Amino acid sequence: MRKNAKKLFALILALCMSLTLLTACGGDTAGSDSGVGESSSGGETITWRLQSSYSLNSLQGDMATNLKEALETATNGRLQVELYEPGALCQTSDILTYLSQNAFDCAVIFGSTFSGLIPEADLACGIPFAWESSAEIYDVMENYGLLDVIQEAYGELNLKYYWNAHEPNYNVLANFQVESLEDFHGKKIRALGVWGDFLAALGASPTNIAGTEVYQALQLGTIDGALYGWSSLSDSNNIREVAQYALSPSMCFCQMATVVNQDSLNKLPEDLRSIVDETIRLANIGVIGQAHVVGTEKSVRDAIQGGYTELSPLPDDVLAEMREIAVTQTWEELAAKSERMARGIEIIKQQNRDYGRQVDY
Repeated sequence: MRKNAKKLFALILALCMSLTLLTACGGDTAGSDSGVGESSSGGETITWRLQSSYSLNSLQGDMATNLKEALETATNGRLQVELYEPGALCQTSDILTYLSQNAFDCAVIFGSTFSGLIPEADLACGIPFAWESSAEIYDVMENYGLLDVIQEAYGELNLKYYWNAHEPNYNVLANFQVESLEDFHGKKIRALGVWGDFLAALGASPTNIAGTEVYQALQLGTIDGALYGWSSLSDSNNIREVAQYALSPSMCFCQMATVVNQDSLNKLPEDLRSIVDETIRLANIGVIGQAHVVGTEKSVRDAIQGGYTELSPLPDDVLAEMREIAVTQTWEELAAKSERMARGIEIIKQQNRDYGRQVDY
């Protein structure tokens, strides 16, 4: 039976309130220049290093900044978090490899970047036409069991996965419009992981380039479009200056993630470990996730009302064709990768059936 979205959002709000109560127990945070120091409460201070996949001076980068604030407040300064820009500790494409080898402690990522290493990362990020709201992501993760599948995969690399911010608008930001599927043919479009496979099935020519290179690639015409979260339309990213159209509607509510080295978590004193684990979970689901949704929606409004980017709705028949290709080709290719991937895809299919959407063609 279709889940009640209002109840799910109420649960998310309840989690946010729980985080507020948790952080209210903390005091002022105290800085630390080393791995061990003294916190404001007089105890030992532990320092974690966090590398973000996104520029810290961006809407996406706020996820790392907000997580740092939540952790330092909730632990009363006992845990300090040092933030690092993309590439500071390792190349963005190597984050999970270095993180699993204890090179640093945690990271904020877009999982599909690492689908070659962890295929389940594609399921975690969101696959074409899987989810239409934040509530549906919460539902599939917490109630249908998809989170267990994903954490099992990350756990094999000594990593703990926490789902977080939702990208409510995920479709191509382009310098072309689409009236039929033929309009995708031959177009060079930046896309990661499963999304590149999906665009190839539509006839496009996907290319994998870093988010930091998208602006210049669109500006120079190296690519015709970018499958990129619309948070990139914010004035800090400025993709709105080089993308004439935003194809709509969203093809999926996608999500980023926080990933923590399990050894770093295990080394924390037991009382601190439970606070850190719960704070990351609640902050990601609540404060960080919902703040990102609000910020993204504002970025879209500003880009459209400012005359930068024009919404370009896809015709209904084109959307129907795209969904059928996604479900019958892209989803099935993912399921064929392993037994665990098949389990994950079946969970997503069952949720879609329960929500009244066609998945059995």
